[in-house]
Amino acid sequence: AGQLIVDQGEKVTQRHIAMLQAMKKAMAENRKLWEPLPLLSSLIFASVIVLIGVYYFRSRHKELVRNIYKLALFATIIILTLVFAKLTEFFLIRDMGGLLEVVRYPLFIPFAAILLCVLLNAEVALFSTCFLTIILGLSLAFDHSRFIAINLITGVIAIHISRHLRKRKEVFGVCAELWLSCIPIFFVYTFVQNHLWSIYIVSDLVSTGAFLILTSILIVGLLPILESLFRVMTDITLMEYMDPNSELLRRLSVEAPGTYQHCLVVGSISEAAAQAIGANGLFCRVSTLYHDIGKLFNPHYFTENQMGGFNIHQLLTPQESAQVIIAHVIEGEALAKKHGLPQSFIDVIREHHGKTLVYYFYCKQVEQMGGDPDAVKEEEFRYPGPKPRSKESAIIMMADTVEAASRSLDDVSEEKIRELVNRLIGDKQSDGQFDDCQLTFEEFGKVKETIIKTLAVARHLRIKYPARKFE
Repeated sequence: AGQLIVDQGEKVTQRHIAMLQAMKKAMAENRKLWEPLPLLSSLIFASVIVLIGVYYFRSRHKELVRNIYKLALFATIIILTLVFAKLTEFFLIRDMGGLLEVVRYPLFIPFAAILLCVLLNAEVALFSTCFLTIILGLSLAFDHSRFIAINLITGVIAIHISRHLRKRKEVFGVCAELWLSCIPIFFVYTFVQNHLWSIYIVSDLVSTGAFLILTSILIVGLLPILESLFRVMTDITLMEYMDPNSELLRRLSVEAPGTYQHCLVVGSISEAAAQAIGANGLFCRVSTLYHDIGKLFNPHYFTENQMGGFNIHQLLTPQESAQVIIAHVIEGEALAKKHGLPQSFIDVIREHHGKTLVYYFYCKQVEQMGGDPDAVKEEEFRYPGPKPRSKESAIIMMADTVEAASRSLDDVSEEKIRELVNRLIGDKQSDGQFDDCQLTFEEFGKVKETIIKTLAVARHLRIKYPARKFE
């Protein structure tokens, strides 16, 4: 113990190499990974980390703690990263071919950072990056300080870049940028040793590139599996559902063009409102494209598709008309399941009317019954629900309601739109439609204000130019 193997500036000989390999072999044999005391210390350390994590998530990310799927997804990614790291360490330490000298700083953290950022959010990814780096840096048989530094830096860079991922192939671009970011880091490591150049820079870049290529392949392969298992929608998948050439959107644009245009406008309004409170704006925009697909069964029963022609409801009783209107939710849910739409889209289809009353036909029925509300079964004129259970569903309900009503306005000034929005959303609040959606009073105010501004822009009056007169 304490014997000097190679002095600074001394030429390395085959004897030194043999001594280093013998030391490496002894380290591999003596690293008691499964002894009681090392296991107990690892368990205590892990428990402390878990407790800190629990406190952080309960105080900053309550929605993650409440959602069993997201919580399980988070745990799965952490476990996969730890397994990935431990297996790599196992093979490197026991390899006698010199791989440990080549793979000096394996990159494990970008794997978890990208997955967590894409599947959950950047803040969760940043927290996890810091703690995973510390855990792995202290528990793995690598140069602790440099391993922690390069993994922490590349992890943070990965999160910054991954926030804007919209296509699966862009994952490879992210990893390419991470590889480029490693170049100055390796030069700094060399400068610290009073050298301008070292052959280790080449080997480090090669091994880092190999790790990042493997990371890219694993992420692209795992993303659809994790999305399906844990019912999570990434921006990448959402962008794929925006394709106007998909069967349902193509049918909607051809068979129910008025509904399709309505969906586009509601999508723009709900996206802006969601972004105003930090909700998922892209999800609102994309899911709204599909929220009225049930109208494909009877498109001409809905005013936006009648184009000023004959109103077919004149041939029906108010009760029959209400049932046709209500049916578009049930039929939309069935159509969504048939085409394999995500469960989160199906939830929006079911919830975007909540349990609201089809008020117009309800009033017509009351009128036909001599003005006696007790003679009409109100439940027959209500949507089946459920009420919106997420912020995004509630925002879509508001945007859908006010967009449809605003088309009947003669005066589309901001004051009139504000009056309309406050009245319609207030009616739904009084009816208890937003009781389950977790929106705060402050968020309600921001959502309403954004809807008013966005709708005012969408409905603004254009200048009427006089016809040109020729003498």
